[in-house]
Amino acid sequence: MESGDLTVEVSDYLKSHAKSLEAILLKANQLSKTENGGINSPALNEMKSSLSPGFEQPQWEVLFTLYRENGKEKFGIDYNEYISLLHKNILELQKKKIINIEKTAVSSQTISIKKESSKTQTLEETSKIYDRKGILEEFNKKIDGKLSDTTLRAISKLFANKFILDNLIFSKELTDLEIQNRVEQISRTIGIVRENERIVSKHDPVTRITKLKLDSFKKIKLERMGVQDFLLQYVGKLLTVIILIYLLGMFLYHIRRDIFESNLKIALISTLLQLEAVFAYLSLHLAVGFNVEFLIFVPVAAILLTILFDSRLAFFVTVIICFLTASIRGGDYSIAFISLAGSVLAIFSVRDVKNRSQIFRSAFFILAGYIIAVFAMGFDKNESIQKILGNLALSGVNAFMSPIIAYGLLIFYEKTFRITTDLTLVELADFNHPLLKQISTKAPGTFHHSVVMGNMSEAAAEAIGANRVLARVGCYYHDVGKIAKPGYFVENQVERKNIHEGLNPNMSVKVIIAHVKEGMELAKKYKIPPEVIDFIPMHHGTTLVSYFYNKAKNLVDEDKEDIIDYIYRYPGPKPQTKETGIVMLADTIEASTRTIEEPTPKKLEDKIDEVIKKRFIEGELDECELTLKDLTNIKKAFLKILVGIHHQRIKYPEETKQSTNKTLFEQ
Repeated sequence: MESGDLTVEVSDYLKSHAKSLEAILLKANQLSKTENGGINSPALNEMKSSLSPGFEQPQWEVLFTLYRENGKEKFGIDYNEYISLLHKNILELQKKKIINIEKTAVSSQTISIKKESSKTQTLEETSKIYDRKGILEEFNKKIDGKLSDTTLRAISKLFANKFILDNLIFSKELTDLEIQNRVEQISRTIGIVRENERIVSKHDPVTRITKLKLDSFKKIKLERMGVQDFLLQYVGKLLTVIILIYLLGMFLYHIRRDIFESNLKIALISTLLQLEAVFAYLSLHLAVGFNVEFLIFVPVAAILLTILFDSRLAFFVTVIICFLTASIRGGDYSIAFISLAGSVLAIFSVRDVKNRSQIFRSAFFILAGYIIAVFAMGFDKNESIQKILGNLALSGVNAFMSPIIAYGLLIFYEKTFRITTDLTLVELADFNHPLLKQISTKAPGTFHHSVVMGNMSEAAAEAIGANRVLARVGCYYHDVGKIAKPGYFVENQVERKNIHEGLNPNMSVKVIIAHVKEGMELAKKYKIPPEVIDFIPMHHGTTLVSYFYNKAKNLVDEDKEDIIDYIYRYPGPKPQTKETGIVMLADTIEASTRTIEEPTPKKLEDKIDEVIKKRFIEGELDECELTLKDLTNIKKAFLKILVGIHHQRIKYPEETKQSTNKTLFEQ
């Protein structure tokens, strides 16, 4: 603030103004004695306009009345006393310190005042200074009690507003310079560490002072690093990243070869790694007032990997991501530990998710993991409770934002990378799906057969650790091609008449085999995922349509004409996965067990053994990953389901009408 004494200047202004005002009133008094009028005479307009402050017509009339007549009788004060009162109070208030800005803009309790004529500065309490609003209020308090007329009070306020001047002028340049000087005077250190002094020993608690010393040591070490040191640091980071990527590659190559050999899936995992790396990089370079590293959304990657692949792959990649973020942040392994804790619980929370809305329940598991880890690291580092609570708040934001982000990205990854998740499969298993509704109405026998197969395949897949949801959904869609000509398939023939009895075996087998091609085209039309479409050709493999093949052989003379069997075989391919192999077995076994008269567990078991042995000998299972142990477990699962379906019912004896009448009579 710069100050100046304006009392003399204001006094001169008041005296000059009083003379001009009195001259106007004197001339008005003279004009009132003539025909030219009084204070409202046009002859005074030029003199009035040059007076500042100016007055309105009613105010001039009151002043003229006060001047010409005895004001005490009407106003309680005469003209000279009124002018003297104004001058006295204005000069008295002018001696106070008045700033030229609003007082509310001054945040400190004291201000520094520098006089124009001196280089020295004085401090003044903010409570003892006035701004324009405050000084006018003080003037009104002094005047209002001594003046009863409202017009005179209004004229007084005009005087005060005009002649009370600001004597403290705010200077932003001087203020900024003073702040800079004060900051420079603050010591940048609070202690000293001597050369070779031990800062902390093993098992010693890390106090606040110790933490400050360690931080200072780290800062000084970084400041003294040369080009060679920086180069070595980046080489270290590069080696860390290479090792992490190598470990991930080895895991995929030896444990998940199917993913390693899929460029799309590798690209998907790479995008997630890059996304988390960007989050880590931004957390290191964003200048914000909180620990932004808690907003590295590692749980997003954990949720997506679990749903898109499985929990085992998700866990391993999440560990890689946590170490990667720690490396990018210069070895910040505390945030890696905290992120891993929240992400692992996120993996387990969505491991068996059945619909997309269940993704959001993972927020509570992520939050629980973050809370425990933040408290653990906070207590271990002896951090203040305020800092721990701040980290918990950011962790809460991470926990509740991660499922939302994952939910949005899931659809993008499914469409872009053509990944069929269990969520997609569950949606396809809904009987309200347009294609399944067509099967149930146009080919009800096929639909019932598919549902029973679904139960069998799901149980078998669960028994050997395959994807049970994929196996069930594959059953539902494996025979969609029969919609085109449902009556040509025995399960849909409501009437006893068989259409094939009047057809040549060659024609019949073409119709039967054609349902595979028609089914694939129909599935593509309804945008069924490729993993499900694979079940349509693979559940038949390259098996022989034996019924029509044998019928054709019986119609020709084998000595004169050969029957080419490939015409009567499905085009394949053979089952390539465990799930398609299971469905191939389930399809044949479910159909063949229907023909068993008075089925018993022994008969059912023999039929299952017969079908599995036949398919195994034919080589239809050679290209899928089913082992002999798997086939044994599949057999047990199938048998359990079929025994439940074909269990015998108790036959209740029928009582004759005669015995009934006799019984009633005897009663």
